[in-house]
Amino acid sequence: MMRFPHTGLVLGMMTLFASHAVRADDVAPSYRPAVEVDPARAAVLDRQPVNYLPLGVPIGSFVLFPTLKLETGYDTNITAANSNEKESWLFTVRPAFDLQSDWTRHFLAVDGYFESTSYARYSNADYENYAAGARGRIDVTSDFTIGGYARYAHLNELPGDDETNVNNLGDPLPYEQVTAGASFDKQFNRLWTTGGFDFRYRDYDDWLNGAPSDQSYRDGSDYKFAGRVGYELSPLTSVFVGGSYHWFDMQDSDYNAYEYKVITGLKIEPSRLTRGEAFIGYYDWTSDSGYLSGSSGLTFGANLQWFLSPLLTATFTAGQQVITSNYEFAGFTGSAVVSSTASVRLDYEFRRNIVISGWIDYLNQDYDEFPRVDNQYEIGAELRYSINRFATAKINYSYTDFDTNFNNINGAENYIRNLVLAGVTFAY
Repeated sequence: MMRFPHTGLVLGMMTLFASHAVRADDVAPSYRPAVEVDPARAAVLDRQPVNYLPLGVPIGSFVLFPTLKLETGYDTNITAANSNEKESWLFTVRPAFDLQSDWTRHFLAVDGYFESTSYARYSNADYENYAAGARGRIDVTSDFTIGGYARYAHLNELPGDDETNVNNLGDPLPYEQVTAGASFDKQFNRLWTTGGFDFRYRDYDDWLNGAPSDQSYRDGSDYKFAGRVGYELSPLTSVFVGGSYHWFDMQDSDYNAYEYKVITGLKIEPSRLTRGEAFIGYYDWTSDSGYLSGSSGLTFGANLQWFLSPLLTATFTAGQQVITSNYEFAGFTGSAVVSSTASVRLDYEFRRNIVISGWIDYLNQDYDEFPRVDNQYEIGAELRYSINRFATAKINYSYTDFDTNFNNINGAENYIRNLVLAGVTFAY
C-alpha cells in the first residue's frame, strides 16, 4: 500500500509521478515561495534560521550542497502482513548532492543520491536505491517562465509500498524508473496560465520472493498533458479552471487506458492566515480494450496551510487518482481502483532550531471490478533538531493500520506496523 511522504509536500504535476520509495523535498504550497512575499508568512517547515543554513561549496557559478544521512530504526512488521510477520533493526546510509546555479536569472541544478538499507536479522530484506537528475528554469520575461526536469532512478518497492497491496511482497522488488517533463507559467495582468507535459516509464523486476513474477500490467509508460487558467480576484486570491489528459501504454495491453479530468478551484496566495489551493471536478478513466471496467465521477484535491500562530502551522492535503491492480477474484484478474487520500499535519516550532510534528493520514481504495475496499490509517510524530548548520537530527515514529474487507482472500491481509527511525544528516 502506498506510503505517504511526510518530509514535505509535493505539488503540481510532479506529484503524479513521485515515487513512494523516494522522500520528497519540502515545497511550499504556493506557486510562489512564501518567503518571496514575506518571510514572516512562511510555514514552519518552509523557514530555517540563517545560522542553520548549509554553506555549500562554490564551484564557478554553481554551489554544491553535499549531504550524508545516517539512520537506524526498528520495524515491527517488515513484511507488512499478519501471517508472516518479521521484525528487525535496520540501518540506512544515504550520501547525496545537489549542485545549484547561482545566477541572477534562470536556474539549473543537478542532483543525485545513493541509499543503502540493511536489516540486522533478514539480509534478504536489504536493498539499494540510487537516482540522478536535472531540473531547470528559463526566465523568458518577468512574467513568463519555462521549466523542465529529467530523472533516472533505480528503486525498490517494499512490503507495504505496493500501490494496491496485491503483490504479497516478502522481499524488496527492484524496478527502474525514468521521469521527464516540461512546464510553463505565464501572467497576463490578472489572468494567469500554467501547463505542462509529464512522462514516466517503469520496468519492474521479473522475480518476486525468489519466483517468476508477471509485472507487465504496470510495466510501461504513461504520459500526461495538463493546464490551468486562473483569474486573480485580488492580489492574494485566484479562481481557476483546468484540465488534463493522461494515457497509459503498458506492456500488457489489457491495462492500456486513458483518463481526462476537468476541474475548478480556488488558489490562495500567502496571507496572514491561510494559503494553498482546493479544487473539485469530474474524471473519466477508460480501458482501451474494455478488459477492465471504466471509472468516472467526482474528483477532488486540496493542499491548504493554516497559520494557527506564528509558531504553529496546520497542513491539510487530499487527492484522488485511478490506478490499476492485477488482483484475482472469482476467476477474473484485474481492476481499476479509485484511490483517495487525506492527511492532516501539525508542525510546531518549539525553538528556532527545534520543530515538533505530528500527522494523521488516511487512504481508501475502492475496486471497481470487485466488492473489495481497503482502508489504511497512519499516525506519526517527528522531532527535528537542527544542531548547527552542518548537522540535523531527527527521530520519527509511525503506526500503520491496514484493513481490507477481503482479509485472507487471495493474499490480502490486514496488518499493523510500528516503525521507529532516528538519524542525523550532515551537510555543508
